[in-house]
Amino acid sequence: MIEDAHIVSLRVGMPRELGRAGAKNPLERSWRSGFVKEAVQGPLWLDWENFEGDGQADRKHHGGVEKAVCVYPVTHLAYWSERMGRAMGPGAFGENVSVAGLDEREVCVGDVYRLGGALVRVTQPRSPCWKLARIHGEKAFALWVQQTGFCGWYFGVVERGYVQVGQALKLEERPYPQWSIAEVHAVRYHRPDDLEAAAFLAGCPALSQTWRVALEKRVARGEESDEVRRLIGPNEG
Repeated sequence: MIEDAHIVSLRVGMPRELGRAGAKNPLERSWRSGFVKEAVQGPLWLDWENFEGDGQADRKHHGGVEKAVCVYPVTHLAYWSERMGRAMGPGAFGENVSVAGLDEREVCVGDVYRLGGALVRVTQPRSPCWKLARIHGEKAFALWVQQTGFCGWYFGVVERGYVQVGQALKLEERPYPQWSIAEVHAVRYHRPDDLEAAAFLAGCPALSQTWRVALEKRVARGEESDEVRRLIGPNEG
């Protein structure tokens, strides 16, 4: 429930070398990432692009003003622990904020939350990527996240401020109540033919530019396909 939402874990970390050079298993080979983050108890400054002490190795796809804070709901960790056969705790998804009391069904794109002394806005679902597979040693892990929709989301920063474990997430604005993170994720990954929804989201200013561009391309491809079908006409039997 939104009224009970609070920060369970707050984590930051700088890029580091992971894996082992020369490993036979591709998932175990060396790579550089800021995925591994350490828990912080005291107040932590949230700036425009990230928390103090946080960093990303791949700035093209991670971090920045639209993905300043990665959030993951702790409610999913029991599911992943059972599926993986080992304990999966806060930080397992490389998130900055592990939150209780909220999940993808209750959070909407464009939501503005008071997060301690900062003000943040929901910008997009988290796109499952290969790093989840590498860190957990399971090549299908990103696909599982996509299939379940247990993806988490990103915050952009509206007002900078200090944030601390235990603080509540207080909803201040909700301009798009029909577009939960779960719904937006489903449009992109599970409903490729829903061009009406894709077109709306492609023009939604609260959604991140990355997602808008991807959905714009889908709509364009769909319109091109419709035009081709009109030119060809009905199939002759």
